[in-house]
Amino acid sequence: MEVETNDIFSKAASFVIHTNKPIFLTGKAGTGKTTFLKYIQKNCAKKMVVTAPIGVAAINAGGTTLHSLFHLPFGTYIRDHQLRWDEHDSHIYNRQRLLSKIRLSVERRNLLQELELLVIDEVSMLRADVLDAIDDVLKSVRRDMRPFGGLQLLLIGDLYQLPPVVKNQEWAFLREHYSTPFFFDSMAVRELDLVQIELEKIYRQQDPVFIDLLNSIRNNACTTEHIRLLNDHYRADFKPDKDDVFITLCSHNAQADRINRERLKELKGKTIALQALVTGDYAESAYPTEQILQLKIGAQVMFIKNDKGLEKRYYNGKIGFIKDISANKRDMWIAFNDGSEEVKISKEEWKNVKYNYDKAEDKVQEETLGTFSQFPIRLAWAVTIHKSQGLTFDRAIIDAGAAFAAGQVYVALSRVRSLEGLVLRSVINPSNIFTNQSVVDYSRRKLAGDEYDELLRESQRLYLMNLLLETFDWTVIREQATTLKNETGEKNIADKQEAVEFLNALSIACNMHQEVAAKFQGQLNSLLANSPVALQQIDERTEKATSWFITKLEKQALDPLENHIKLWTAKKRTKKYIQQCKALLIDCYRKLDRLKKCRSLSKALLEEMEIADILEQVKDFHSIRIDAELTGKGSSVLEGSILGTGGAGSAKPAKAPKGQTKVISLQFFKEGKSIGEIATLRGLTENTITNHLISFIGTEVLAEQLINLQKLDTILRYMEKNAGQTTAELKQGLGHEVSYTDIKIAQQVKTNAKLQKTLD
Repeated sequence: MEVETNDIFSKAASFVIHTNKPIFLTGKAGTGKTTFLKYIQKNCAKKMVVTAPIGVAAINAGGTTLHSLFHLPFGTYIRDHQLRWDEHDSHIYNRQRLLSKIRLSVERRNLLQELELLVIDEVSMLRADVLDAIDDVLKSVRRDMRPFGGLQLLLIGDLYQLPPVVKNQEWAFLREHYSTPFFFDSMAVRELDLVQIELEKIYRQQDPVFIDLLNSIRNNACTTEHIRLLNDHYRADFKPDKDDVFITLCSHNAQADRINRERLKELKGKTIALQALVTGDYAESAYPTEQILQLKIGAQVMFIKNDKGLEKRYYNGKIGFIKDISANKRDMWIAFNDGSEEVKISKEEWKNVKYNYDKAEDKVQEETLGTFSQFPIRLAWAVTIHKSQGLTFDRAIIDAGAAFAAGQVYVALSRVRSLEGLVLRSVINPSNIFTNQSVVDYSRRKLAGDEYDELLRESQRLYLMNLLLETFDWTVIREQATTLKNETGEKNIADKQEAVEFLNALSIACNMHQEVAAKFQGQLNSLLANSPVALQQIDERTEKATSWFITKLEKQALDPLENHIKLWTAKKRTKKYIQQCKALLIDCYRKLDRLKKCRSLSKALLEEMEIADILEQVKDFHSIRIDAELTGKGSSVLEGSILGTGGAGSAKPAKAPKGQTKVISLQFFKEGKSIGEIATLRGLTENTITNHLISFIGTEVLAEQLINLQKLDTILRYMEKNAGQTTAELKQGLGHEVSYTDIKIAQQVKTNAKLQKTLD
């Protein structure tokens, strides 16, 4: 479903990308929650992982399950429960048992320590006790007693839809500690200043009568008239015409499977079995469709993936009919009754992924553990309500005769675009429609429209100030140096005593840096606590502090460590030791880069730049890539702003003279290199290169070389109608399809036009 961005969408995205506020992003069915997740995955530079409570939801979101990420045991978690250590308590975990049971590798610990954003999709299905377990794991691993170890959370879901699954015996224990099993009743969320934002514009339905009916069901506010309107669509013996495309939504798998088998059997012709290819680690519970698809020509099927091509010929939930299957079973043709052109499809691949942290790249990367390859369809005469979540149907038969869980009637009805496409197989009684009152009460905590702007501005400013404070935290480097020193004393390496003496001196220097940094952090905290904030003093202190730390870091850590690595590389039995030294060197270079960027950050705050512009400048603050082959003084590469673009074995390049860096980018551009190629060559971001080129628009560079002319015209027209608006206001009005860089291009074009008019 394509959803254009709107004001609330834009502000919610800014909360995630430009603040460290924990966010609960919710909204009715069809308001664009999935679109929002995809937008964040594409546009947020933070180190993030995407998760979900169950396997299918995780695969659909392109992520992993929470249990897999945190290695959580299956069972009931009660933080302070007094265990009896017998068979009655074997399925219960308290904090002590949990932390003793989980086995996190060094790589997994590094990942959880480096994460900046944890996304949990379909959070309505997440149990409160599981979230508390995650909270305790993160606090332990990150050694930070703030909620979730200080990690930013983005929770996405609709509490009015599918609830957590809790067995009776589990609830017997949990009810003594939790009011409800929903995530919002977890102890961790009670400690969290969670911002609840609701996407309100509905894209799936357009009929105001149907929308009102759905809202009344959602809010436990059904009147007699609402029930009558709903049951006007009751047709017990309804059978669709041969050319009418209807899908039946059921409450149970067995019922849906029976309908699909019966309808398939009615078709003439031979059944064709299509076997999926499963490789590696891929749980059967997470299969997106059947491992063996039993099909016939003419079978009604539903796509379970969007078309990846530019033509977007089909979407997740679109229904069609099998027209033909190739003899080798590699291709299939699907036809439609809505006038759409038939499409040829082949098997597609779903991945079971594992997240890893790449220290050299300073990125969270995906590792494929297993794959599932199958045609992206399933039989679609019937489907369960659970599997229909997130899908859209033009026509549906809803069988609500069985006992439904809270929210299931709403989920089923909200899959349909309009009342005209709705048929009820059984009468819906008021008793079938109920919503958990705790959900209704919690949902009232969402932000009001006029509260977004003030909170967003304040959260953005706090985020920037926290970046300043974090720059002067030497904990990671100090602890890594101490650990390396202690471990080296136990190793069998050449000239061990000399190495230990070197590491002892390095550890002393890092401890000294930490002590000074802690004092400076205290000063910064005091200045930040003033009202108004003493920006001039912050800038002055930051300039002095960064100069001092840069000098000390280079002389007492970087230079000695690089020389030490160079000397010890030639010695015997030092391979692992050298790797550990390189890892520490990477962290030192990363700290150096942060210190240099920190200086620009405090200056931007002092100059009272628009917060959005500051954040655009520092969006790569956390993303610093380093050559993994650090082998000595001439071979270090820190992409960004420290050592330029020299590769392994190259000399440290000279810094471009002031004012010349833009000219260098222009020269590459005039030679025919793309912006991406120039960025790679220069070790800079594509946005930085584009900003270099913007200054040459009207002389050396044409605007249309940097931006689509239609988009440029749209921006210029909007600027003309909204003269006097700040860059941030223009960005908000133009939406997420237009970047700050696009606006800067338009502003430069407008400035050139004014100048030309003056000269004329």
